[in-house]
Amino acid sequence: MLPFGPYRPDVAETNPAMSRHVLNVNPRRDSQGVSYHPRRGLQAASVAMALPAPPRGSLAVVQRSGEFRGYFGTVDTLYEMDSTYQFNDIGTGYAVPTGHSWGMCQYGEHLIFTNTADGMLEWDIETPGTVAAVADGPSARGVFVWAEMVIALDCDGDNRLMKNSAPGSFTNWTTRGAGAQEFADGEALLGGGPLNDGLAAVIQRAAVRLLTITGTERIFRIDKIADGIGAVCPECIVQTPGAIYFIDSSGPQMVSAQGVVPIGDDKVARTFVASVDDISAVTGAYDPERKQVVWRKSDTELLVYDIATREFVPVMESTAAIIRMSNPALSLEDLDVFGDLDSLPYSLDSNAWKGGRPRLAALDADLKFGFFDGETIEAQIDTATLTDNVSMLLSWCQPVTDAANATVTLGVRDRLADAPAYKSPNGMTASGRVPLRGRGKCLTLRMTIPAGETWTYARGFDGLVLTKGGPK
Repeated sequence: MLPFGPYRPDVAETNPAMSRHVLNVNPRRDSQGVSYHPRRGLQAASVAMALPAPPRGSLAVVQRSGEFRGYFGTVDTLYEMDSTYQFNDIGTGYAVPTGHSWGMCQYGEHLIFTNTADGMLEWDIETPGTVAAVADGPSARGVFVWAEMVIALDCDGDNRLMKNSAPGSFTNWTTRGAGAQEFADGEALLGGGPLNDGLAAVIQRAAVRLLTITGTERIFRIDKIADGIGAVCPECIVQTPGAIYFIDSSGPQMVSAQGVVPIGDDKVARTFVASVDDISAVTGAYDPERKQVVWRKSDTELLVYDIATREFVPVMESTAAIIRMSNPALSLEDLDVFGDLDSLPYSLDSNAWKGGRPRLAALDADLKFGFFDGETIEAQIDTATLTDNVSMLLSWCQPVTDAANATVTLGVRDRLADAPAYKSPNGMTASGRVPLRGRGKCLTLRMTIPAGETWTYARGFDGLVLTKGGPK
């Protein structure tokens, strides 16, 4: 069998069992290697309201009931999104600085919002009232919660100043263990988060530091674990259980209790950095259902990192923002607001109606909220390039997939320096084989599975009928 390999655009295309072109799939790994599985597209509900302005920050919070609620910020307004995807403003008149977003975190029953112009604000998610200022809170660019403290970064006009609230309080910033630390190097403080109960990471533009609970009057100590490595922007930093992922100017990175790991090296890092238009505009989110980190490269492209397989795949999808979200479980009667059965945005067995399961969601190009529960999107997967010093004629192959309508396209050329010339795609015959006709010293097979197809796996090609001619 000629298997599909992991996505490796940074390595030579002739490496066996590696693929330089993989698109719109989910990777899995088993005893036979990597296989690919379908990915569903973003589907916004027909009744969803468009966010009135482009998003400048978002957060999903969990109430005591277990229900998730979504909050979005724009340059001048804060919004709460209800269970029918309507946006209700809870505060307005703000002025988020150009190039910045709202920093947000949940502290118990309170949602904390902050930016360097409007200062630190709080909102009670259990008993909504009004958005109020945190009297002694710093004007911070970013915040996270760790060890019952709020950690504030880029505070009060000093982008290297970190402050922490007193343990057990988000309002006390002056006594009982509240403190501040200005870092002498590492450039601006951009983000961070907990790694475990006693350990957190702080990510700067050019350094990574660990905060470790000490049990002394200092509360925690600070240790630099990486120099010259950091995040390109706060929005690219993604919190996951036990680790934090971020984009450095050299590519994707992960920090855990064991240190910093360049997860994209010799895989996708060079291609990612070269292909992204504005690396400082990359944003990220965690998909806990699939255990994937997703970075939004542009308005039309995502880069997905699958934690279990440690593999990347690009996904073409139009989005304005991505966010981890869930929704309340809805009964059939609750679905009336979405229209009749024929107009429901998701099938009745979709996870979108079940509630309580956080997963990846997004605002689409029209700023309407939705989940990735649409139809399967078109998938494309290439094999490694077969090479020989004599011309090869490929006439048949058998796709190893249960996608009945998959097609195969043969790319041919005589020099690796040339772009492949792709023949017309062919479908499977009744026997499961695909007729092909192409000759060259360099051959690449591409499988395409159409949008809306029902399938579960694609592994590669078997039954290749290949004959060789004389030197050209």
